[in-house]
Amino acid sequence: MDNSREALKAFLDIISFDRILSILLLCLFAWLFLVLVQFCLNQLNNKLPKYRLIWNRSYPFVRLFVWLGVIIYSIIGIIDPHENLILAVVGSISIVVGLATQEPAKNLIAGFIIMLNPPYRVGDMVTLAGHYGEVIKLEWSVTWLRTFDDNTVMVPNAEALKTAVSNANSGALDEMVVVKFTLPMSVDHNKAIALAREATQCSPYTFLNKPIIVNLGNDYSFGQYQQTIIVKAYVMDVRLEKKFVSDINIRVLSAFKNAHFYDEQQTPPT
Repeated sequence: MDNSREALKAFLDIISFDRILSILLLCLFAWLFLVLVQFCLNQLNNKLPKYRLIWNRSYPFVRLFVWLGVIIYSIIGIIDPHENLILAVVGSISIVVGLATQEPAKNLIAGFIIMLNPPYRVGDMVTLAGHYGEVIKLEWSVTWLRTFDDNTVMVPNAEALKTAVSNANSGALDEMVVVKFTLPMSVDHNKAIALAREATQCSPYTFLNKPIIVNLGNDYSFGQYQQTIIVKAYVMDVRLEKKFVSDINIRVLSAFKNAHFYDEQQTPPT
């Protein structure tokens, strides 16, 4: 109790107009300095756009060191607190830091589990937190994905462990791709299957060491029954997935149109 009272008394003793004014002026000078630094970096971006990423990445470190210097100088040079006050503040900061680092600690533990029993690896095509892309980096706390829109997505490892993970290739370079086509019921389904298989085999992206599967199904839409042709084939490289899908669509649809499969397609009722 005596230590708490002494710490409170020491805290009240350091609250003076001169000290508060000195700290505010120091913060103002630090803010003006950071504004000047940011202005200079913007000018460098315009003059040397080739190094734009370097300039932009350096500013957070400058800002961190400037404000860290302001805090240290304010405590040691201006406030000069009593030893009991320092111990009380350190204890309070330790509690706050412990509470604030709960989520980072979860991510670190999740990263350790992922590395021991990996549901995915670097190079896998996965769906994490609603984002589908290639795993380009696996760190202790986060997983980095690159989507087909060329966006980089950071997913916390704790989030990856508590949700379902869809892995398209599981460490292999090739990957199965599924493409669906719809045809009128009057079309010869045997001929449609043969054309779809042949068109898929001719694609330069098809991994021919694995089988090409063509399944026949049916669907009811727009008031009429239709038959569906589902092509399942493997692309030779996961990064070519979108090109492979586009190439199969072009080749198979061209084959169906040349066979006049869509000539008898009825117009859907309005």
